Amino acid sequence: MSAAVDRLRRAVRSLSDPPHGAGWNAADLADVLDASVPMRPAAVLVPFVRRDEELSVLFTVRAGHLRHHAGQISFPGGGIDASDTDAIAAALRETEEETGIGSADIEPFGYLDAFDTVSGYRVMPVAAFVRGAYSLHMDAGEVDEVFEVPFDFLLHEANLHHEQILWQGRARTIHAFEWEGRRIWGATAAMLKNLIDRLEALR
Repeated sequence: MSAAVDRLRRAVRSLSDPPHGAGWNAADLADVLDASVPMRPAAVLVPFVRRDEELSVLFTVRAGHLRHHAGQISFPGGGIDASDTDAIAAALRETEEETGIGSADIEPFGYLDAFDTVSGYRVMPVAAFVRGAYSLHMDAGEVDEVFEVPFDFLLHEANLHHEQILWQGRARTIHAFEWEGRRIWGATAAMLKNLIDRLEALR
């Protein structure tokens, strides 16, 4: 696993080099978002759980009663509050609020590229290692489930599906993974695709 961990550290942006400006997918949203309306800052934690020689990625299932994106699979995270010192602080706070996993079990090590959402958020994905023996205390008001997917599964080319959808009159490509009856798609899958691209650039 040490080789995989080393590749991850090299693939992401360093903690001293957070992304600036528009998300890497901004051009795809030019016909959707109002350029005169500022993007709202948000952050998510992209959690890599380490256990012996195994590495997995942790996801949450949003509570089914939520008004937006109910039941969807996502990374823990949310809007960056005025009280948050930076995106890392926001990602750690949201992760603890949603899952109960505290900062003592989390080691942020870099950033993926910023991602813009159709709902007007500019998301800063914070990559972090999570101690395998973490304690889980989910907030039932926000999260229905927490689960993990082996990182090797996400890296396998055959497991990443590219789909064409028609949205607001335009054909668009989305990415998706299927894992044990769960569908990981949308912004979460797109951020994973950004990581995969960054890893492939190291070859």
